[in-house]
Amino acid sequence: MTLRGWATFAWQADYSQFYLIDGDDLDFAAPIEITPEMERRSLAVLERGLVIYTGGCLQQHIRIQIYDTEPDHPPVEVMSTNPWTRIETVEARFPSQRFTLSGPSTPYPLPGGPTFFLDSASITARIHWMEFQGIRDDSVPVDPDIIEVSIWPS
Repeated sequence: MTLRGWATFAWQADYSQFYLIDGDDLDFAAPIEITPEMERRSLAVLERGLVIYTGGCLQQHIRIQIYDTEPDHPPVEVMSTNPWTRIETVEARFPSQRFTLSGPSTPYPLPGGPTFFLDSASITARIHWMEFQGIRDDSVPVDPDIIEVSIWPS
């Protein structure tokens, strides 16, 4: 297992969602209706990409990690050693073998990236969430949620 590329973004997932969109999908549209299955799994697999739902609209750290084979999956978030609050594994497709990160209020495509390149159009993605547990109060700072997306060829 070799880490091929990675990035961490300080993000604010407006409308509690963000997108991994195929590089050639210029007509991308996120689902308008969130089904019970999408809500339960906190994600939607599209024909060309993924929608990932977050616990709230506050600050997140989004980590994207691209591997050549399936990596080890630590049971806890590595920096804090806190347990993940949710974990999902899905098969997805990025026919152009590249994708970008976007959101509901983010222009698409973002000028200058980010753009991630893949070795395969068919991938497996394992998404880990470590979300704040408790009542959010905008007057009290809380650590950002962490959402880690590990990707490798299917």
